[in-house]
Amino acid sequence: MKNIITLKDNEKPNTKYECVDKENENIVDGKISKSSRKCIEEIRSIENLIKKHEVITIPDITIPDKAGYQNDKIIIEIKDDRLYTNNWVGVVNVAPGDSEASLRIEITSRFDNKEKQYFLLYMLCTVYGFNIFNIDIDGNDEGNYLIILVIIYINSLIEALSEGVYKEYITQKYNDYNFRGAIDINRHLKLNTPFMGKTAYSVREYTYDTEILCLIRQVIDYIKYEYSDIWEGYGRDKSILNEIVEVIENATPSFRPNNNYAEEIKCNKEITHPLYQNYENVRKLALMILNESGQNIFDNSEAKSLSLLIDIAWLWEEFVAERLLKDFKYIHLLVGDSEGKFEWADDESWYPDFIENKDENEGKNIFDAKYKNWKWKNNSEDIHQLLSYLFISGGTKCGVIYPYNEELEKEEKEVEKEVLAFKSFYTESKPRIYKLPFCLPSYTGSDFKKYCSDMDEAIGKWKKEFGVKIQDTSSK
Repeated sequence: MKNIITLKDNEKPNTKYECVDKENENIVDGKISKSSRKCIEEIRSIENLIKKHEVITIPDITIPDKAGYQNDKIIIEIKDDRLYTNNWVGVVNVAPGDSEASLRIEITSRFDNKEKQYFLLYMLCTVYGFNIFNIDIDGNDEGNYLIILVIIYINSLIEALSEGVYKEYITQKYNDYNFRGAIDINRHLKLNTPFMGKTAYSVREYTYDTEILCLIRQVIDYIKYEYSDIWEGYGRDKSILNEIVEVIENATPSFRPNNNYAEEIKCNKEITHPLYQNYENVRKLALMILNESGQNIFDNSEAKSLSLLIDIAWLWEEFVAERLLKDFKYIHLLVGDSEGKFEWADDESWYPDFIENKDENEGKNIFDAKYKNWKWKNNSEDIHQLLSYLFISGGTKCGVIYPYNEELEKEEKEVEKEVLAFKSFYTESKPRIYKLPFCLPSYTGSDFKKYCSDMDEAIGKWKKEFGVKIQDTSSK
């Protein structure tokens, strides 16, 4: 039996669920027992989840060169018997203890419909370069979750293979005339009596033909059959997927289609070799896909449970860079990236999300992406941050780019403010700070194609308004 808790990001607090005594437990009615509460407290942060469970984070904070970005590491916490969530969305699976049901926590985007994660899916497709906006999506959560897993799996596989094909040492058994390695006495006597010249032996070989690559191949076959639209919808370089299939098929002559590689011991062990760290996420994603598709019994095993978490604030920032500001001359600054930084003193840097690409002697406008329904009130820290950026850059315009759903909250009428700056500093024009909401389509149907069409229209409208208001020109 599995208990499922369904939440949305940034609920402070969630109003449905509360922690109660064991005798009053009823997950369906929102009553969480002390045993489930203990499980939630054990996985409250990313650090705890990594220690106790198999988890994939987007972006991958376990790889040093990707861990420099800044965000809240708290996934979920309990205050006064209520659940609080932050910027992480996804699924956390907790294996059952003695005589306890397993626990599954699903966190969806607050800007999405109750069941359909279309906004999250659209952003993932955009950031990872998939053109699958005509795909027929099942209305249930499991269908959406599987599609998300498949998209991330393909992207992770391309990234892993770009650093080389996975190899490992394995023990191979032979019975032929080319003896090498160690003789296998018992097998030799069984196979080669009377002796005809062959020798039964075993030898350690460094090979591509491994169970890990067979697992990867099995999941590729599954995706190509069940999710051909996604496989064919990769838009950045279609030939690379054909190359991947060819390389992996040639590397795995021992592959057996009817074998369930998710149950092989090696496929359930962590990949620790420093050269193949990117394959660890591929391995975990492969197991998750086969698990969600019902092709194995991993949920009932004693192994660590598999979970997927996406920093949706990071995803929103990447979406803004790819779809909203790409046609304008703005640089997307990343924390820890020495090539793109905003210095305010010697050896000291800030990282606004987007800064105008101009010559060093020209003033530069600056904008930040915020994943929240941003308002003037109670956001003085954001305003102070933007004005500090603007003071150093010498620009005249700054602002916040954020998603807005009119069904969730009413939008403020005042969309810009003039900054009362020192007159001699800004002689030509007064600096201004802007609210730049991206109005999400209010679509409640089940047609993903229609939702994508509405999103494209909303993107075009936003870019046109930005071009007139900020750039004093139309978008390209």
